[in-house]
Amino acid sequence: MASRLILASTALTISASALAAQSLTDDIYIQGFAGYSQLQDSDFSGTINGSSQSVDTDFDGGFGLGIAVGTEIPRWSNDQIGTRIELELSYRDNDVDGVNFSGNGPGAEGNVSGDVTQTSLFANVLVDFKQAGAFTPYVGLGLGATYSDLNFAYGPGVALDDSDTTFAAQLIAGVAYEIDSNTSLTLDTRYSRAFDVSSERLAPNGASTGTVEDDIDAFSVNIGLRYGF
Repeated sequence: MASRLILASTALTISASALAAQSLTDDIYIQGFAGYSQLQDSDFSGTINGSSQSVDTDFDGGFGLGIAVGTEIPRWSNDQIGTRIELELSYRDNDVDGVNFSGNGPGAEGNVSGDVTQTSLFANVLVDFKQAGAFTPYVGLGLGATYSDLNFAYGPGVALDDSDTTFAAQLIAGVAYEIDSNTSLTLDTRYSRAFDVSSERLAPNGASTGTVEDDIDAFSVNIGLRYGF
């Protein structure tokens, strides 16, 4: 199922690229952004040592950054609404703050270390609400794929140390401030989800004790700069 979703999102990305390429005029732009990223608490659950267990995980705030290339689609736009399509490559990094393994009771685990990093490729569709002034609010939706790298340990050296590429989606809401006819400053929030991320759970000696899985949600606040050609 996950592989079919990834193939579907890849097809969407290729289609979006083709559509953008057909529409490239003077409206092509490049945007870079960076900001604060917070992974939401995850409940990685599955079969560990032959029984159903969970690895509840909390994360510290971290950072994210990205770059996007896009264009406005004239036939989907008018004087009030502007529709853009873009390809986005982004990265985030969050340290693990706390772990609670159900197999050891309700207490928090000690010796927690490590992080989760994610690299995402999204095809975004965004709608600008054109205003008379310099500010332009916008909203968007992105579909794509996320490569999640889990590398954290707890307790006596038990670890979730694995990577997985899964279907992902995001919602975007923000505002752009026009500095000049080619350059805009952007401020936005993004909520993304990487679906069904799985990882092996390893014993201190490196032997696999089972596999756990959960969605990974992330909230971010970003400042960016958009330059049109």
